[in-house]
Order: sequence, then structure tokens, then C-alpha cells
Amino acid sequence: MARVAVFVDGSNLYVELRRRGFLPVDMTALAWTLAGGRPASMRFYTAPFAKGHEAFTHTLQKKGWLVVEGRSTPRGEKGVDVGLAVDLVLAAAGGLYDRAVLISGDGDLVRAVEAARELGLEVVVAQFQDAIAQDLARVASEVRLLEALPWTSLRYAKEAVWT
Repeated sequence: MARVAVFVDGSNLYVELRRRGFLPVDMTALAWTLAGGRPASMRFYTAPFAKGHEAFTHTLQKKGWLVVEGRSTPRGEKGVDVGLAVDLVLAAAGGLYDRAVLISGDGDLVRAVEAARELGLEVVVAQFQDAIAQDLARVASEVRLLEALPWTSLRYAKEAVWT
């Protein structure tokens, strides 16, 4: 069985879920769905946001997620994409997983995906079609479009949710 790690670019995903009215969402169900079963690792990259951040990230941690926080500034997040990129490449270099599912459409992650693939890691990029940078889709092993997921079954189910 493949060892799959899920890496979530929190703000990138949140913006798209909110825009489509798909909140609240069960993050663990989303990770399991995209991984095709129980992931070996679930990592959530974020910067503190105002309302409900601490409760949300605490619930994720209780459900087995590793939450990696950058910082918030008046201009946006700092350190979130870099942290995700570094961890993705380290996972590839260490041979920790057979496949990574990267839930993001951020073109800033192109070089990290290229490096991870050069090190032998299969990287599946998952995001809504209109939210994936073309360069990121081009370097991915595979692209999973989030439009195709069963969103009614990924709603809040006594789990860590975004609202």
C-alpha cells in the first residue's frame, strides 16, 4: 500500500471553498478522500486568522494533523508557502512517502514540486480547475480537480471544520 502524505495550503484552499459556498468542510474526510484511504501524514499550513483559528487548529491537531503556522502581517501570510515547500522537499529527500497530495493551486510551489519529483516523489496537485496555476499543473504528476469530489459527504461531521 502506498504511503501518502497530504499537504494543505490552508489559505489557498479556504478562499476557494468560501467562494464556492462549500464551507463548513470536514478536513479529515477531504484528506482521506484525496489520499484514497488513511494518509500516513496530514499537514496543514496556515497563518493565524481572527475568528476561531485556535479552536480550528486545535481540533485538527486532536484528529492527527500536524499544523504548521507562519505568521500574519498586514500584507498577508509570511512563511506559510516556504514552510510547505521545504517540508515537501524534505519528505521527498527522506523517502518518507510514495505520494504527496498537495492541496493548493499556488504557482509559488512550482519549484518545490519539481524538486520533490526529481527526488522520486509522486506529487498530486488538488484544487479547483480555475484556481490552479498552469505552471503548477504542468509539473505535477497528476492533477485532481476538486469539482469532482462528493462535497455533500465532505460537510461537517463532528470534525475539524472551517466556517
